[in-house]
Amino acid sequence: MSTPLELEITDDGHGVSTPGDGSGQGLVGMRERVWLYGGALEAGPCAQGGGFRVRASLPLDGEAL
Repeated sequence: MSTPLELEITDDGHGVSTPGDGSGQGLVGMRERVWLYGGALEAGPCAQGGGFRVRASLPLDGEAL
């Protein structure tokens, strides 16, 4: 088994000046897409300093569910 691809995206919690249009399905859509390829997704507030964190782990063996 190969080492998975690990992604981590964080922000500082200040937000953006213009909201998105909501067409991307948010965290539910990300979780479904990651699961489709046999990965895992974690999302929630950062432990320190505010902000938000999304972390995904995707296998690199080319196997999809």
